[in-house]
Amino acid sequence: MFFLRDLAASLPAVARALREGDRPALPDRIDRPPIVLLHGFATSSRVLTRLARHLSGALGRPVVRLSLGDRCSLHLGDVRATARRVQGEIERIASRAGVPYVDVVGFCLGGLVATYLLKRLDGGRRIRNVVTLSTPHRGTPLAIAGAILFGAFSRAVWQMIPGSPLLRQLARLPVPEGSRLVALASDGDGVVPRAFATLRPAPRQGNALLRGLGHVGLLSSTVAFRSVVSALS
Repeated sequence: MFFLRDLAASLPAVARALREGDRPALPDRIDRPPIVLLHGFATSSRVLTRLARHLSGALGRPVVRLSLGDRCSLHLGDVRATARRVQGEIERIASRAGVPYVDVVGFCLGGLVATYLLKRLDGGRRIRNVVTLSTPHRGTPLAIAGAILFGAFSRAVWQMIPGSPLLRQLARLPVPEGSRLVALASDGDGVVPRAFATLRPAPRQGNALLRGLGHVGLLSSTVAFRSVVSALS
């Protein structure tokens, strides 16, 4: 039931991403440590517009929406390669603006990119907080079916299968000292069920539960937005 509802709700976002394309959304002025938003699988950064607006108003900080797609406007590529591109973008933004750190919020697959970036690449140098929203930290059963449809041209879908080498690596790596990782999971999510969106107990990382929200509904829920604000605060 949850799965069918969430799948139907995600189709318009995929269609918009194909039709309209995507490009990074940078604020006119970055005078405080920014919040970087990373979107999910087969969507574009446009789906994060409402979250960006809420975070900017609630925290008074600049918000950057990055496009994770490479040649394609949709994000289908390898998590590791995408994280390296994001690291370069963050470094350019932070250096140009003269800010000491950034926080990163990742939705679904974007959360895996953010987690890999924090644990494997950045090491706490630039990134203070990572908040993930419905991210398949332990994979998602849907990725097994997705591999049949997208596996020939999407490395990411294989990486989201439960027990994949990437997920095992991320589970072993610690969160760097001075940084924090918080996973928000919903018990109403049919794409990334709660049990798959949570982190194993470890220093400097934890979980928070949202109730009754579907996967796509998290992108328009004030309750979810407030939970992100709380995690960043």
